[in-house]
Amino acid sequence: MDLLHWSYLLPLPIVVLVYLKARSKLPSISISHIAGPAVSAKGILGNLWEYYHYGVGEFEFRWQEQYGAVYRFKALFGEDRLLVADPKALQYIYRTAGTKWRKPEIRREFGRIYLGRGIAWAQGDDHKRHRKILTPAFGNLENRDMIPSFLENAERLCEKWRRLTTSSETTSAIEVTDGISRATLDTIGIVGFHYPFGALDNEKNSLAQAYKNLLVSTFGLPSKGKIFAQHVLGYLPVGVFSVLEKLPSRSLQGLKNVAIEGDRVAMALVKERIAAVVSGAEIGKDVLDVIVKANLSEDPQSRLSEEELSAQMRTIMVAGHETTGNTIAFLLYELGRHPEAQQRVRSEVMSVLRECAKEGKELAAKHFESMNYTVAVIKEVLRLHPVVYGPFLAPAEDDVLPLSKPIKTLDGKEISALPVGKGQVIHVSISGYNRLRDIWGEYPHDFIPERWIRPTDVNKDGSSSHFGVYANLGNFVSGAQSCLGWKFA
Repeated sequence: MDLLHWSYLLPLPIVVLVYLKARSKLPSISISHIAGPAVSAKGILGNLWEYYHYGVGEFEFRWQEQYGAVYRFKALFGEDRLLVADPKALQYIYRTAGTKWRKPEIRREFGRIYLGRGIAWAQGDDHKRHRKILTPAFGNLENRDMIPSFLENAERLCEKWRRLTTSSETTSAIEVTDGISRATLDTIGIVGFHYPFGALDNEKNSLAQAYKNLLVSTFGLPSKGKIFAQHVLGYLPVGVFSVLEKLPSRSLQGLKNVAIEGDRVAMALVKERIAAVVSGAEIGKDVLDVIVKANLSEDPQSRLSEEELSAQMRTIMVAGHETTGNTIAFLLYELGRHPEAQQRVRSEVMSVLRECAKEGKELAAKHFESMNYTVAVIKEVLRLHPVVYGPFLAPAEDDVLPLSKPIKTLDGKEISALPVGKGQVIHVSISGYNRLRDIWGEYPHDFIPERWIRPTDVNKDGSSSHFGVYANLGNFVSGAQSCLGWKFA
């Protein structure tokens, strides 16, 4: 039996102690006056079953339609939490994320197990140091001639699929998401580390196998027992994680395999690059070069420890290929559902390619600017299918959330600012924000690329919002915690 099944992990006496500890950690400011969904069944999971077990947004969108962009829901032991999709509140939160607003320890520790103590784990001044070191690696991407690598791996993947479909007399099933994941991993290896991972050509590639369905198999559509176990850990001392991760658990084994395999590959690449630099090789500006430079720095503020160095590499490998690969899969899904959009994209891309051939030029980043409809489709896919949809944060001190639109409390009052207490857990509803009617119009759940080309009052392009570093979308958030690699993605 899996150790993350609560009936095995936590006997009744410990459950009682955890419950008492949970009650003692309640924020100083109550949010019980904020409207929200009722608990559908008796038990200690609250609304977490609906929130986590079903498809992304299935219940969240219903709740948002009924209660608005800010509402209360129940977590374990009746704990009140907030789901926030309000753009003004999100902009405020992420302006000080990492300092005033922080990741709860449970979120950091689950990430640490497979990513290590890198930029995704760090907070406060430590996060600022990590971000300052890594930022140069993601600057001026347009001029780094990455398009040939993208095209080469895309063509290799397509050729592999062509062989699969033509080598059999019967209909062949293609595991599209696995192929895309391998292709994006190979692309990250080349453009980020100048190293061919070979995941696309080698079905038994250990790194690709470790990453396969990583987040879905660990966190996707969890059982009631797993939901309880994963969240009850948030009420226990942080030191418990270092004990639990040493115990046998199917749920954690995938994360640990990624840590082991990722560390092996990362450190081999780093040692090889350091040896080359010591021998006189020039340090460039890709991710590996920036990390190696930081490792060799004598300035403590510019230096990364060996543990941090490995963690940065693993974070970029996971975040860079998992999210991008899943988004491409959703792109193909939507094009398959909308053949007319598929034809328009194909015609536009082929037109640009013919123009490049006519002028004797290679496809470059600047050519995407002329693919108006294709870019609109990409934005619409990002809007409908954010692959990181529910991060959660908590204030380090009492705070007040400004709201773009007043909400009505259970006692009938209208408020345009919401006081929250220190430690109040707030779930950032990226999927909810990306489908908020006030921002996207009357048909926020529909695939309408045209909203990005000719926005109307019915189908808006999100320009009324100031949240998000790209196209007013929530996918890459904003502020100090915004995604460093959003331009690369």
